[in-house]
Amino acid sequence: MKQNEVIAWVVERTLLRSVRYLQRGRDNWQKCGGGVWPIEEPIKLEQPAAEVGATDLTTALDAPASDAQVIDEEAPLVRVMRDTRDATNAKQVVLGLPLSRLLVQVLKFPIEMRDNLAEAVELQLDKLSPFPGEELAVSHEVLGEDEQHLWVLAAAMPAISSNALHEALAAAHVRVGRTDIALLGWIRSLCGELNLMRHGRLVLLSDLDDGWELIILDHGIPVFIRGLGSITDNETLVRELTLSILNAEIDIGHTPILEWIVLSQNDPDATLIAEITSLVETPVRHVKPQNDDGGVDGVALRTVEGASLNLTPQLWKNEIYEATIRQRMLVFVSVAAALWVLIMGTLFAGPFVYKQLTNRTRALSTAHSRVYRQVSNTRERVNLISKYMDRSDSPLEILRQTATLLPETGDVTWNDFFYKKGDNVKISGVSREDSVAIQYHKDIAAKLNFATTSQQGPKKVKDSYTFSIEGKFNAEEKK
Repeated sequence: MKQNEVIAWVVERTLLRSVRYLQRGRDNWQKCGGGVWPIEEPIKLEQPAAEVGATDLTTALDAPASDAQVIDEEAPLVRVMRDTRDATNAKQVVLGLPLSRLLVQVLKFPIEMRDNLAEAVELQLDKLSPFPGEELAVSHEVLGEDEQHLWVLAAAMPAISSNALHEALAAAHVRVGRTDIALLGWIRSLCGELNLMRHGRLVLLSDLDDGWELIILDHGIPVFIRGLGSITDNETLVRELTLSILNAEIDIGHTPILEWIVLSQNDPDATLIAEITSLVETPVRHVKPQNDDGGVDGVALRTVEGASLNLTPQLWKNEIYEATIRQRMLVFVSVAAALWVLIMGTLFAGPFVYKQLTNRTRALSTAHSRVYRQVSNTRERVNLISKYMDRSDSPLEILRQTATLLPETGDVTWNDFFYKKGDNVKISGVSREDSVAIQYHKDIAAKLNFATTSQQGPKKVKDSYTFSIEGKFNAEEKK
C-alpha cells in the first residue's frame, strides 16, 4: 500500500467487503471507493462448528481432516479476491476477520506488566488455545487502564484459519500488511452513534459479519469478547449468552447492565428479545447500522489511527519483506542496467560523436576564417584607399597651413621650405624680431598636426634674426 492510501478487506462467510481511503491533507482521510463481492459458496474451515453452539475453531479439532477445503486457482474465494483486487487496484491490503476465525480474550494485567505484555499475552493464549503445539500469530492491544490494572485485548490467528486464507491470497496475488478484528471495526464506526463511551456496563450482541458475537463494555472499555458462531435457534443462543454472562461476571465481577444492544441488519425474533430481557432484566434495543460497511470502514480507520493490534502471521510478513526486497533489487538492477547501457553507449559512441563534433567545429572555424579574411581584406583596402585619399599631410597642405600662420606684418620671411613625406618638414627664414620667430614656432606647434616640433635660433645676423623650424610627423600609420 502507498503511504497515503489504505485498502481494507473484511472476509465474511458469504461475501467480501472492501473499502479504499485516501489521505487528503495532513490528517484528513476520505473514503474513495469500495464495494461488496458475494462469495458463491460459503467459506468453510473444517466443519460448521456453530451447530453445537461452540466456536468454529474449537469444534474444528474434532472434524475429520478429509473435510478440509482445498483452495485452488478457481476456488470461489480466490475468484472473489481477484475481482476485488482488480476493482480496487489492491496489491497490499488490511484484512479484517470475524471472531469465528480467531482466538480472542480480554486479559487483566497489573500495570507493572506494561513492558512485558507481549510475553505475558503469548503465554496466556498458549494456555487457552485448543490447538496444542500449533504456531499462533499472536498480537495484543491495550484497551484501557486505571491506576492498578491494564485491560489488554489478546488475540491469535491459528494456522487452521491462516492457511486457507494464505493460499487464497497468494493465488489472487494480494499481500496483507495488517490483520485486524472486524468487530473492533464495528465498534470504531458505531462508537459515536451508540454512545459506547458512556459510564456503566453495556452489552453488544452483534450479528453483522460471520455469526453472533458478544462484547461487554465497562465505561467504554471492552472487558469481555466472545464469538458465538452461526446459531440459528433461539434456545441454543440464549444458552450460550447465559454461559457467556456468567463467565464474564466470574472474570470481571458483577455490575448491573445499563443497556443491551442487538446489532443486526434484520429485525431479530421477538421471542429472542423477550428471552434476553428476562435473562438480564435489562431493556434490549435493536439497532440496524445505517452503513453496511461499518466494519470494514472501522478497520481502515483503525489502521489510519495507528491501532497496535496486528494478527498477520510471520510467514505473511516475510513474504511482504521478500517482495519489497525483490522490488528494490529490481529497481537497483534496472538502474544499474541503464547506467551500464549509458556508459557503454558513451564509450562506443563517444569517439564517433567526438569526430562529428570536431568536423562540425572545423567546418564552422573554416567558414568563420573565410569571413574574417574577407572582412580583413576589405578593411585593408579601405585603409589603403583612405591613406591615399588623405591629403592632410601633403606638401601643398603643409605649405598652405604654415604660410597661413605667417605674421601679416611681413616680419618673417622664408628662405627655404623642405618636405619629406611621412618624416618631417623644415622651414628656414629670417625675422626682424626674435620674439616674432619664437611666436611663429609656437603657432606651428599648436595648430599643425606634428608629433614634435623643434626650433633652432633665432640668431641675430646684422639687423635681423635667422631661425630654423622642424616638424616631425606621427610615426604610426593612420588606419
